[in-house]
Amino acid sequence: MQSVIKFLTTKLKLKVNEQKSAVAQPWGRKFLGFTFTSGKEPGRIAVHESRVKRLKDKIRGLTRKMRGNKMTDSIRKFIMPITRGWANYFSIAEARSVFGHLDGWIRRKIRGVLWRQWKKPRTRCKQLMALGVKENTAKKHAYSSKGPWRMAKSYGMHKAISNSEIESMGYIPMMTLVCVRS
Repeated sequence: MQSVIKFLTTKLKLKVNEQKSAVAQPWGRKFLGFTFTSGKEPGRIAVHESRVKRLKDKIRGLTRKMRGNKMTDSIRKFIMPITRGWANYFSIAEARSVFGHLDGWIRRKIRGVLWRQWKKPRTRCKQLMALGVKENTAKKHAYSSKGPWRMAKSYGMHKAISNSEIESMGYIPMMTLVCVRS
C-alpha cells in the first residue's frame, strides 16, 4: 500500500485519501454501492449490504408517513419512486436474490401498515372477513396480542392481502423491474 501511495503522489502528482483507499479482497470492499460475491460463484456483481440497510431505513421512515393515508396513493407516492430508482440503479447486479428478499420485506411492511390502520380488534376482524378469511381464523388473528410486524407474517394476513392484492394497490416488485430492464 505504501509503495502505491508513493507512486501516485510523486510520479502522478495525485492526492490519495487513505481513509477510502485500501488493499483488500474484492468482496471485502464497496464501490458505488456494489461489491463482489465470494464462495461458490466468486466475482459476481452484488449489492453491498450497507445499501440494503439504507433502503430499509428509508422505507421504514416512509411507512410511518403512510399510516393515515389511502394505501394505493401511499404506495404510488412514497414507495414506488424509491424502489423503482433503487432497482434501476442496482439492476446491473448479477446476484439478484436481494431484490426478491426486499420485495418480501416491503410487502410485509405494507401488511403491517394496514394492520395498524385497522386499529381495533373488531375492525381487524371485519376487514379480515371481508377479505375472505374464515370467521374463526379472523377472530383468532384480530384478537391476538402480537404486534403489527408479527401479524403481517401471519396466515390470516397473507390470505387476506396476498401478493397479487398488494400489486393491485400499485406496488410493482423490484424483481419485475430488474428483469424488464435486463
